[in-house]
Amino acid sequence: TAYSSAGCSGTANVKVTVTEPPVADAGADRKTVQGNPVTLNGEVQNAGGYFWTPTDYLSDATTLNPAATPPADITYTLHVLPKAGCVVEATDNVFIRVYKKVSIPNTFTPNGDGTNDTWNIEALDTYPESFTQVFNRYGKLVFESRGYGRAWDGKMNGQALPSGTYYYKIDLKNGTVFSGWVFRLR
Repeated sequence: TAYSSAGCSGTANVKVTVTEPPVADAGADRKTVQGNPVTLNGEVQNAGGYFWTPTDYLSDATTLNPAATPPADITYTLHVLPKAGCVVEATDNVFIRVYKKVSIPNTFTPNGDGTNDTWNIEALDTYPESFTQVFNRYGKLVFESRGYGRAWDGKMNGQALPSGTYYYKIDLKNGTVFSGWVFRLR
């Protein structure tokens, strides 16, 4: 309704359409081990379309739940396009922490020949918070290390241990714990 300075009024109706903006939710941050796929959990509202970037290591960047198999840490962005052209797109990020695959050998030969003289656990040094313990057959702790800055050389207090089977527990401090045995051979 509008009024003139003389006090006259006029009324007209106008239809206003409110376009809801798009909403993007890329889901919670994820963790995986190198080589193991992880599923992204995207959700959208008021979407005219959606896609993920970067597209690297994704099974399909145009679905909400693609499988991702990145070789290293990565952040993916979910882009949600509006239904109408006058609204900007919405985005949200998800971070994937990729842990290196730990490979634990079951034998080593600390005989001083320069080959296989330590229990070299591949990629364990990439877990600085990890905690490694080795026990003899009686349950006595013979080696421990936080972060595995130095590989076990088959000794305890500087003295060579006898050949035999030893038992380990490796806690990566990310929810993964390995346990098993290693054979120390002279």
